Amino acid sequence: MARDDGEPRAVRAAPPIEWVVRVPGSKSLTNRALVLAAMARGVTEIELALRSADTDALASALTSLGAEVESVAPSYEPPLRWGGFRVTGVGGEFPAGPEVSLNLSDGGTPTRFMLAAAAFARRRVTIDGSARMRERPVADGVRLLRDLGVDVAWAEDAERLPVVVDGQGGPPAGGEVRVGAVASSQFVSALLLLAPWMRDGLEVRFDEPPVSRSYLDLTVDELRRWGASVDESVDSSGALRSIRVSPGPLAARPSHLIEPDASSALYWAAAAAIVPGSDVVLDGLSVSSRQPDVLAIEQLGRHGATVIGGGADLRVCCRARAGDRSAPISGMRADLERCPDGALMLIAAAAVAGGPSRFDGLGTLRVKESDRLEAMAEGLRRVGAGARIGDSWIEVDPIPAGHAVDAEIDPHDDHRVAMSFAVLGLRTGGIRIANPGCVAKSYPQFWLALERCEQGGR
Repeated sequence: MARDDGEPRAVRAAPPIEWVVRVPGSKSLTNRALVLAAMARGVTEIELALRSADTDALASALTSLGAEVESVAPSYEPPLRWGGFRVTGVGGEFPAGPEVSLNLSDGGTPTRFMLAAAAFARRRVTIDGSARMRERPVADGVRLLRDLGVDVAWAEDAERLPVVVDGQGGPPAGGEVRVGAVASSQFVSALLLLAPWMRDGLEVRFDEPPVSRSYLDLTVDELRRWGASVDESVDSSGALRSIRVSPGPLAARPSHLIEPDASSALYWAAAAAIVPGSDVVLDGLSVSSRQPDVLAIEQLGRHGATVIGGGADLRVCCRARAGDRSAPISGMRADLERCPDGALMLIAAAAVAGGPSRFDGLGTLRVKESDRLEAMAEGLRRVGAGARIGDSWIEVDPIPAGHAVDAEIDPHDDHRVAMSFAVLGLRTGGIRIANPGCVAKSYPQFWLALERCEQGGR
């Protein structure tokens, strides 16, 4: 276990959950908005933004390079204010200054976004992270920056953090880069977000279909929302071949609203799907959202839960009535390449399905905050389920009928492993989550919300 962050948190089996819940803002959208606001000229109010370890780390790093990022508390008296961040941007280039070192801790997205942002700072910037982040891949991002003429060097070991970006020669001019099978779409997203401030804009050409394309779609949507000109091309099969972002600095947005986080909402959707008699409304999350984990919520609907999308909300109900001990969802078979974060909750839910499940498209889970395939398989076996894994797949056999769960789960300092097994505990009881504080990476209020579920949402 990476660290001892509090006593293990025991999870009680929940009664039927009846709840209208609004989760915090999207982590993915908050991170993208922070970068765009920091680069724009003027002041942007990012409202309903997620405040978490990851987003705060990115905000702090952008401040260290010269943007002004202030946290804004919500106000419930006129004038009403949702809270989030107020960002005064730098107008396309961070000011010159002495060499600076930025440690993004466990944040994969903040680290990769800051590797690209550092190229727009007229100084030497060292990007570093936690011990686990030093193990995670960054070589693809370094190669792409070098292809654009950025001076990047390995500070210690090749292909691992820390990395030194020297932007004293000025920001990259842009042009064209070719991308093969990169380990993370975050590298491409980082460059696309900064492309409007490149002299020639940027065209990314894909030699192979990109991993986690759904997150690139989210980046493109966000760029367009800020007024960027973005063109995409696909081949005859619909595979993405290129993304072109035209040059043209983006203006600050006086009010930029972040929609609720689909990844966080998924936990309560899953709770509704597996706890008999439950009926949960996800306030403010639309079925039309482009966030990838809306696809994971839809998977629950395909395998037995009732999922109703209408207007600005999603409603999820369990097909089993209160007191029914039959399987609440059917065994699942799905390719989850487009929603890798949400995959963990579906994997955990498969432990109480009506038959075996198999999930494919999960190769990127090996290089996240933990080796998530290994961590999930370990946890499933502890609760009495069966689990088999390969390079990019996992098969799950449900917990045998009548088995009393009594298990402590080591989440391996991974927020999504911890939250997924905690929600499973709402159905099974008998689950304890070690190192519960690791959820602060993306959802600091998670345990308060889970306690509400343990009381039936009332």
